[in-house]
Amino acid sequence: MTACTVCFGAVEPIVRESMNAGIFVLLGVTVVVLGCFARFFMALAKRSRESAHLVGEITGERVV
Repeated sequence: MTACTVCFGAVEPIVRESMNAGIFVLLGVTVVVLGCFARFFMALAKRSRESAHLVGEITGERVV
């Protein structure tokens, strides 16, 4: 079993550029997905704070 030409270092410019583009696309997708997760949890935290104040108004307790 042999390694690919990239591992041997004999890379043509088009192969190198394509690999770099693929890496950047995958990094971009990863950043977008992680950003969506962060935004989702921020929205959950905001909803939790808002609903805690509503529960406090109903029961008469003070929620910080």
